[in-house]
Amino acid sequence: MKQSLARYLSILFHPAIYPLLGLYFILEYLPFHYPRKVVMLSLLMVFSGTYLIPVLISILLYRFRLIKSLMMEEARDRRLPYAIGAFCFFATSYLIRSAGLAPEAYNYLLGAASVIVLHFFLLPFLKPSAHLGGLGGFLGMLLAVSARYALNLLPFVAGLMLLAGVVSSARLSLNAHNGKELIIGFSTGLVVVFSCIYFLS
Repeated sequence: MKQSLARYLSILFHPAIYPLLGLYFILEYLPFHYPRKVVMLSLLMVFSGTYLIPVLISILLYRFRLIKSLMMEEARDRRLPYAIGAFCFFATSYLIRSAGLAPEAYNYLLGAASVIVLHFFLLPFLKPSAHLGGLGGFLGMLLAVSARYALNLLPFVAGLMLLAGVVSSARLSLNAHNGKELIIGFSTGLVVVFSCIYFLS
């Protein structure tokens, strides 16, 4: 895969998009009925808590030279952003729960936060792929809600598996990860998020 295409795919399918997409799917496609205003405010809350605030903090960390690069190619550059990101995810999950939304919504964010924590503790040994962690978590959410509500989500599942292969190829082309890190990233996201939604909701 060409480097330019690999970079484009890495940006397009950045892990920060999955909390927003997951919440939208849960609020729109599961058998819940929320006013459009509630849906939009919830999406804004998740966008701020899981993307905007962590990104702004990462920029500050870079400006103060606490991390070498915003791309965080090295494992040690991910430690502080991961710790802050996990806190933001847990806080956002709590806010979504306090808003009285579906348990699948806040448990999805709880699972995503737990994946970040797990990856944080794995950083001294390897650098699990956050891109594949996000994809695995999204797939775990689809499988969990499919099992709980008897939904036929096979086209979504097949599409995500194909996308995981494409993103994996892009990350390997950029030498961002090795195969083991991609597999661990994907599998931890899948198992942890599935468990949080299926068993806790």
